[in-house]
Amino acid sequence: MQIARSILLWLSGTVSGIGLVLSCGDNLNVRADASTAVDAPKVIDAVPACDCPACDCPAAEPPLAGRFVTISNTSTIAAGGLSAESAGCPMGSQPISGSCTQNLLNPYRHLTLEQSGFHEAYPTEWWCWFRNNESTPVTIRASIICLKPAP
Repeated sequence: MQIARSILLWLSGTVSGIGLVLSCGDNLNVRADASTAVDAPKVIDAVPACDCPACDCPAAEPPLAGRFVTISNTSTIAAGGLSAESAGCPMGSQPISGSCTQNLLNPYRHLTLEQSGFHEAYPTEWWCWFRNNESTPVTIRASIICLKPAP
């Protein structure tokens, strides 16, 4: 009895699924004609009656190409010392992001980046606070990416 009930349940689900799939086609045609596609896009019967002019509006935002600028500043930290360096955006530009690193990637230097980011008092500058763990001076670099205003 359980097997018969399971088969009946499976068959009813299969039939329902096939029926739903077939009923969801666009332009469903009951004619068996090979020239009519079941899911073909609908054809426009007439040209819309609109004498609207073509859109000649200016772009909402000018292209971004050529508007990003990167500014970097360097300073040297004494052996075992602490130092901060910043880089600022030009007047009228929007700060996007920044980075903090040693000026030369080789040789590797033992530095600790203690803080970095935009400072509350100077919102258009990216600040980097470093600790030099080396026994020699190390040059650090603070960089900022800015978006210049549209021309």
